[in-house]
Amino acid sequence: MAVDPAVDVTVSIVNWNGERWLRDCLKSVQESGNVRVRVIVVDNASSDHSTEIVHSEFPAVQLIINDENVGYGTANNQAIVRGAGRYFFVLNNDTVLKKDCLSLLKQFLDANPSVGMVSAQLINADETPQFAYFPVTLPSLASLTADLLWLNRVWPRSRLGRGKASRDWDANKASRMEQIPGACMLMRREFLEEVGLFDETFRFWYEDVDLCARTLRTKWEMWYLPEAKIFHLGMASTKLMDISARSLLRFPSMLQYARKYFSYSQYCALRFIIIVILALRFPIVAAAAVWPNKKTRALWKGAWKAYLQLISEVAWQTR
Repeated sequence: MAVDPAVDVTVSIVNWNGERWLRDCLKSVQESGNVRVRVIVVDNASSDHSTEIVHSEFPAVQLIINDENVGYGTANNQAIVRGAGRYFFVLNNDTVLKKDCLSLLKQFLDANPSVGMVSAQLINADETPQFAYFPVTLPSLASLTADLLWLNRVWPRSRLGRGKASRDWDANKASRMEQIPGACMLMRREFLEEVGLFDETFRFWYEDVDLCARTLRTKWEMWYLPEAKIFHLGMASTKLMDISARSLLRFPSMLQYARKYFSYSQYCALRFIIIVILALRFPIVAAAAVWPNKKTRALWKGAWKAYLQLISEVAWQTR
């Protein structure tokens, strides 16, 4: 990572078929006020008009085009190693920065040399905080079980899934975090040189969680800054995948994280829980695949095969 004194922040935006959001995201970055940015878009083999938008409307943006979808972590690493400046900003393509957001984040890192990463407040279209993303402790067997049971979806501030931090969190107060979302991470160069880049063995999901887990093993701090705000659609690119593809990526990454950070007994318990939950969901998934509604059938097409594959793989997986 070469240092360029003319650049404050290298912005990394990973894109996959995000033409409907990418334009607004890039415009908001361009209007980031007094922050000197270098923007790199890494396109993961999009089949829409994303790359044409970047070429024609944002000629100053550096575009990296991959022949295949290499995943979130690997694509961000491609941008980071080509980056310049003191800071690196990992930003999702389904976001729009509010005025002065990036400037406020940069000023926070400037003023707090012990902070390695800082995140803005992710907000909905009506400017309410997205409690599903904050605050989050690192995954545990209990929190992953709650997630698998969809408790975090229907009850984002549940004590079962996210614990005390979520119940007592004040969205308007800057706070030190145990985990920040990969949708928005401003990182210090020295931090990345010590902690390392994203672990590319995670194909999709948990790459950002892994980076946070590694950070907690060092002296570096992670913070949340509510004054800096970002409109965030949330899981936009993920929703473009069919359910079978999502499942085949998510569950292996979850187990990979557990292998890396859980005890052997906790890892085995999680494997058992995943198998049980997949087995319980299987009749629902199979029924949805032959449901009379065409849209429902299309959404769940092939999911039953993915579930059978996952049950087999998880059952026979060794540490």
